[in-house]
Amino acid sequence: MGHNILLSKREKECLEYLAQGLRYQQIAFQLGTSVRTVEKQISSARIKLKAATIPQAVAIAVSDSLVCL
Repeated sequence: MGHNILLSKREKECLEYLAQGLRYQQIAFQLGTSVRTVEKQISSARIKLKAATIPQAVAIAVSDSLVCL
C-alpha cells in the first residue's frame, strides 16, 4: 500500500507482538509497561495507519514491512 508513516518504536513493537499473536497483557509484560499504555500505543498506530480496525492496522504494518514477524 505504500504508507509512508513514522510509527514510534513502541508502536512498532506493539503491532509486531500483536502480529505474533500476543494479547495486550502479554505485550505489556514483554515491554514492562501497563496494559493501558499498550492500548494507547496500538490505538495511536491504528490512527496513523488510517486503519478502521486493529487487525487492519497490523495487516498494513506487516504488508508495508513496518514490522517484522
